[in-house]
Amino acid sequence: MSERQVRLVVTSREVSISAEPEGEVLRYTGICVVHVEDGRPVEQTWVPLGATPGFADDEALIATWRAALQWRQACA
Repeated sequence: MSERQVRLVVTSREVSISAEPEGEVLRYTGICVVHVEDGRPVEQTWVPLGATPGFADDEALIATWRAALQWRQACA
């Protein structure tokens, strides 16, 4: 039987907002929910967080976290 873990990682992403090689880059913060099986990441979901996280941000993270925990328990 495989060993499953779920990890939360606070990270940021960058998106180029210009076609130019040296163009502007927008950086924003989020939480990556990583599914790990037998020590290897097998899936990840990135949940963006606003500058002032609100109810919708909380609900999105809770739903993603809950689904990840159910995935983990399916192996137990």
